[in-house]
Amino acid sequence: MWDVDQRTWFAGGPVILGFGDVNVEVTHRKFDECAITWNQVDMSMPLDWPGLALDWRADAHEALHAARGRRLRAVNVIERIMPSPWRPRVLHAVEFLFDGARLAIHNALDENGLTGAPEVTLPIGFWCRISVA
Repeated sequence: MWDVDQRTWFAGGPVILGFGDVNVEVTHRKFDECAITWNQVDMSMPLDWPGLALDWRADAHEALHAARGRRLRAVNVIERIMPSPWRPRVLHAVEFLFDGARLAIHNALDENGLTGAPEVTLPIGFWCRISVA
């Protein structure tokens, strides 16, 4: 999503990745909530967000550029391991690994964050990477 007035990517809406005729929509909110849906957002409809002028725009964030047109090879969930027993793990990101590129859609405290940083080895004991596809 694109903030027309600010001329920047809008982090409060869903991140939508198109794979042929299938869209995957990822949205983070609050501290550790994440919604992942398939083909639920109709991007042909105008956006109606009170107080904001928003529009659909492809490649609205620079982290998306490197992944565009590349073959998806893996999807992971990344969790942060917490010291508290009442919440031992917190969802941090959904990671998409493409041929030659990585895209992580992470929780940026009640909005989405994107990074295209190269694949990293997470410190054992603090992070857990779970393969889901």
